[in-house]
Amino acid sequence: MKFNDAVSGVFFILFALLLFYLTSDYPGLYGQAYGPDLFPRLIAALMGLSGVVLVFKGAREWSVIPGVTMADWMRSPRHVGNFFAVLLALVLYILLSDWLGFIITGSAVLFGLMIRLRGPAYWKSSILIALLTVVVIQFFFGQMLRVPLPWGLLENYAW
Repeated sequence: MKFNDAVSGVFFILFALLLFYLTSDYPGLYGQAYGPDLFPRLIAALMGLSGVVLVFKGAREWSVIPGVTMADWMRSPRHVGNFFAVLLALVLYILLSDWLGFIITGSAVLFGLMIRLRGPAYWKSSILIALLTVVVIQFFFGQMLRVPLPWGLLENYAW
C-alpha cells in the first residue's frame, strides 16, 4: 500500500503532537532552564515540521498521486497469506516467549515462517537455520550485550 505524502505528513504531525503532549509532565531540573523533556520535544518539533513539508508536497501532487494506492502484492493471495503469517508469528512469540523461552519459541516461530516462505521441501535446512540463528542471537544478546532473553522451560539449562 502506498500513501500520498500528505497522508504520511498528517500522521507525522499527529505523532509529533502526541509526543509533545506526553512529555509535558516531565519534571524540570532544579537550576536549569531545560530538563528531560528537551530532546523528545526537539524531535517532536522536527517531526512536526517534516510533516508540514510532506503535507504541502503531497497536496501539490494530489491530482497525480491519490491518497492511497494498493500495491500489486496485495492482490496476490499467497503474498497476503505470507503477510498474515508474519503477523501471526509475532503474536505467537509475544504470547509464548515468557512461558516457553526465547530458544524454543524463537526456533518454532522461525521454523514455521521458513516452512511457509521457503516451502516444506526444505524442512531439514529450515530446522538447522532456525536453531543456529536462535542460538547465535541468544549468545549475542544474552552474553555479549547482557540483554536478558527469557529462558522459560530451559531455565535450568541457562548459560
